[in-house]
Amino acid sequence: MLKIERQNLIDQEIRKAGFVLVPSLSELLHCSEETIRRDLKEMEKTGALVRTHGGAYLVEKYDKGYPIELRKSYLQHTKERMAEAAVSEIQENDVVMLDSSTTCLAVAEAILAHGMSVTLITNSLAICNLFSEANSSVNLIALGGTFRRRTASFADPNTVEAIRCYYADVAMVSCPKANAEFGLSDNHISEANVRRRLLKNAKRKILILDHTKFEGTANILFDGLDEADLIITDQRVPEEFERYAADRGIAIRYVQE
Repeated sequence: MLKIERQNLIDQEIRKAGFVLVPSLSELLHCSEETIRRDLKEMEKTGALVRTHGGAYLVEKYDKGYPIELRKSYLQHTKERMAEAAVSEIQENDVVMLDSSTTCLAVAEAILAHGMSVTLITNSLAICNLFSEANSSVNLIALGGTFRRRTASFADPNTVEAIRCYYADVAMVSCPKANAEFGLSDNHISEANVRRRLLKNAKRKILILDHTKFEGTANILFDGLDEADLIITDQRVPEEFERYAADRGIAIRYVQE
């Protein structure tokens, strides 16, 4: 198959769902993953798409966030390790708030695997689906609102208002970026507002952030970093962030390979 034919087919595939995965394209087009990566690199230069780890996606006009399908495939083992650390911070019968991140989805999977009896409050459709198909002792509370396919979440003012009805023992949030100068940040205003309220309505506030989330900022800034009790991460954070956390009494827990 000629390169132009491959790239035309890639363009067709990415317009169907808004994203593509390298392994799937390799199988579909009967070529190596390295060939697909070269094609995506060339197509990115023309502005046709944005490459990311394991695939590529189309940027929505007002949302730079990755589609959930791409986020689920990225740093999977790292998320699983951080999720195990997060679960150790939860007590039986706790009320736990989880956001719509794939990291918090990994926490939900760990809760299920450990057979814990907790109440989960979430705006994540993926987490709701996980427990709808499983036999567990989890009491699930789904936060409604406008559905966002890109993140498989419910996020609008109604979602924020629903959170006001609850107070949790612990809230766990994994936002796109955290920065010592600007605080927490997100790619979408509705998701930022939901995460802000989740943290506000919990006794204990835990941020679960892999090392890539300490690089730069996203576009929507929101409060919550100063109020965090614990940050779970996989690699040493920048020195200025360590100083920031120490000055405010925020513990940092590093997970091991």
